[in-house]
Amino acid sequence: MGIDDIKGQKDTELFLLLPIVSNRVKANNKNSCVFTRPPILTPNGVAYFDGLVYVCSQGNRTTSGAIYAVNPTTLVSRLVVNSWFGLRLNSPNDVTFTTKIDGRRYMWFTDPQVAYLQNFGSSPQLGSYVYRFDMITSELRPVITDLLVPNGIAFDPSEKTLYVSDTAPNLPGQGTFAVYAYDLNEDALPINRRVFSISSLGIPDGIRIDKADRVWTAEGDGINVRNRQGTLLGVILGLKLCESGVISNFALTGNTVIILAQERVWRLELASSVL
Repeated sequence: MGIDDIKGQKDTELFLLLPIVSNRVKANNKNSCVFTRPPILTPNGVAYFDGLVYVCSQGNRTTSGAIYAVNPTTLVSRLVVNSWFGLRLNSPNDVTFTTKIDGRRYMWFTDPQVAYLQNFGSSPQLGSYVYRFDMITSELRPVITDLLVPNGIAFDPSEKTLYVSDTAPNLPGQGTFAVYAYDLNEDALPINRRVFSISSLGIPDGIRIDKADRVWTAEGDGINVRNRQGTLLGVILGLKLCESGVISNFALTGNTVIILAQERVWRLELASSVL
């Protein structure tokens, strides 16, 4: 499931909630719920960029995984990308954007084989990759190809450090619970991979970076907050928020944290602004 804050809306706070079980994107605006047109299958991560909400669709056995752009006012959706040289994407999981790298506008997303591994997608035609999509030229390029199950993705405020979680708990002898950090070279390609953090419980899922370069990750025990060196600063414990204690995703906006705690959504007010 995914969530992001929708900035610039008048007289309302609008968040996009994506319950995978419904196989539809649902927007919550105050007390009403409406759906995108056309519907987006098995939605997951979302990001708000330049007036549109970009949604990761994991697809199914007949429909390719894809990224869609949704107008948050009309909820009309349009396809952005669903293949690489004619080979269908797997099941895009999370998405983010950059604008400071050589002045270019890039969309970055993870595309693991989760739909196939969870028996609702077709046989993969591509590996589990991280992609970079040029918003001007529409060039799609795999930029990280050596992770098992790339999941959450985020940049620091300077857009010089990329964070990606690798989450494969059910592969015998190959389980991974890591968040990796990368630098970017002069061609805007990730280099210098290093381990940033390892989850103490469960997998690291959604990732957010605040204005102080603190890295927030949704993990099996809640939301873990670390400084840019990877030192754990604190945990928002999930056990009190939902039955399993597992937090999959969350959003930061101002001094507020919106938490997707499985069957519940929580709003946490912080003492100061973090974004």
